[in-house]
Amino acid sequence: MKSIQINKYGGSNVIDVNNEILLAKIFADKALVKVKTSGVNPVDWKIQEGYFQQLMPLQFPATLGMDFSGIIKESDRDSSTPFKVDDEVYAQASILFGESGSFAELAVVNLSSIAAKPKTLNHIETS
Repeated sequence: MKSIQINKYGGSNVIDVNNEILLAKIFADKALVKVKTSGVNPVDWKIQEGYFQQLMPLQFPATLGMDFSGIIKESDRDSSTPFKVDDEVYAQASILFGESGSFAELAVVNLSSIAAKPKTLNHIETS
């Protein structure tokens, strides 16, 4: 799986495209989502440059990105979530909240962070 990661804090020179192995086991109240689009927010470069390292230090390599739109590939079967495999959703997957980051082909997300993608919007418009 390809992902956009950093291995240290810094400017744009610390960003790498990596092939990483994402553990496919989905834990309680989580879903595995195929990312279709991911939005870029000012907080992404602030995390990258280390503005939050005193408050929430990262473990490297770290996949950045929060907002995204995608399709559920697997979810916690024991959860009472209304979402099922192949549902189109949008969500946040911030590493600051224990999620996987959204600048990747797949994201692991808390089910509480997911909402149904409006049928009148495409993936680009929802991320």
